[in-house]
Amino acid sequence: MGNLVDNRFHFFKGRVALYAILKAIGVKCGDEIILPGFTCVVVPNAIMYLGAKPVYVDIDSATYNIDTDRIEEKITDKTKVIIAQHTFGIPAKMDRIGEIAMKYALYVIEDSCHAIGSKYRQLEVGTFGDAAFFSSQWSKPVTTGLGGWAQINNEQLRKNMEELYPGCIEPSMREELMLRFQHLTYSLLFKPSLFWFIQETYRQLSRAGLAIGSSSNEELECNMPVDFDKKMTGWQKKLLEKKLAEMAKIITHRKWVTTLYAGLCKEKGIKAIDLSDDYDPIFLRYPIRVSGKERILAEAKKRRIEMGDWFLSPVHPNLVNWERAGYREGMCPRAEEVCREIINLPTHERILEEEVKKAIELVSNLGR
Repeated sequence: MGNLVDNRFHFFKGRVALYAILKAIGVKCGDEIILPGFTCVVVPNAIMYLGAKPVYVDIDSATYNIDTDRIEEKITDKTKVIIAQHTFGIPAKMDRIGEIAMKYALYVIEDSCHAIGSKYRQLEVGTFGDAAFFSSQWSKPVTTGLGGWAQINNEQLRKNMEELYPGCIEPSMREELMLRFQHLTYSLLFKPSLFWFIQETYRQLSRAGLAIGSSSNEELECNMPVDFDKKMTGWQKKLLEKKLAEMAKIITHRKWVTTLYAGLCKEKGIKAIDLSDDYDPIFLRYPIRVSGKERILAEAKKRRIEMGDWFLSPVHPNLVNWERAGYREGMCPRAEEVCREIINLPTHERILEEEVKKAIELVSNLGR
């Protein structure tokens, strides 16, 4: 553990940052890595690319984070790391996770991709573990198109990363130009009413090789892409630093939107997230559990109301072949139940009161 080291290592995607951290730790074939069974498939992928085994732990239904009471029963003499995901921006119980890690001499990696600026017991996420990884992909609080970074808090890991990082691949000029164009287009055109259209168009262009997609078919099939171990471009680094300097403004807006959601949920009798004072989340997305998830999402699309489906499965977005990610049905029953019911509402800077009201009205009418 230890104090935050003011040093970042920038990568093409957040998942690449995780892969690099695992390499710096020395994760190898046969090692076991504990993670929540309510995550994106790219997280177990990074583990399996090194020959290690993802070991899934069910979640706490109140926070959508790893159930800390169930971690110890999954620890063996092969366990090397606990990955603590801060889901939707809600911090995991880092004090308890730290105690367990210390007891068994394990590393802790924080999955902070959803949670820039969130705090647990007044300390910012990303500062608790030996390392943390963040994402600046399209849907994240700060975006550089794609991208991510590793934050190293452990001095020996930082030295290991300094040795590994120069060997990572530099993105091509074509990739940089495509990302620049995609980011410009997104900045100029995106608005909540176009969410569904832009999402589908982006996916089609990605499949056709005309845009750089978030996840390739190889990744969704749990195979390692060629040139996976790639750095962030210089242009993205500059853009990231500029946006991180504006975090106070981003946080203020997201807290305002969250307050609107919470107030309207209470007014409409919708059960929403309820956290103790230990938590100070900056919500990436505002989660609500509903009845008739598919019907609500279909209606949101029809009415052009931005709404998310995270997570569709314990290894999102995969609906089948979970075993490729080392997951079997029934491993995490709470997570599987939540996946059938959960939707999430946007909190980004282009969400105004009108969009909040439309989303809550839809959920109120169809989701209970």
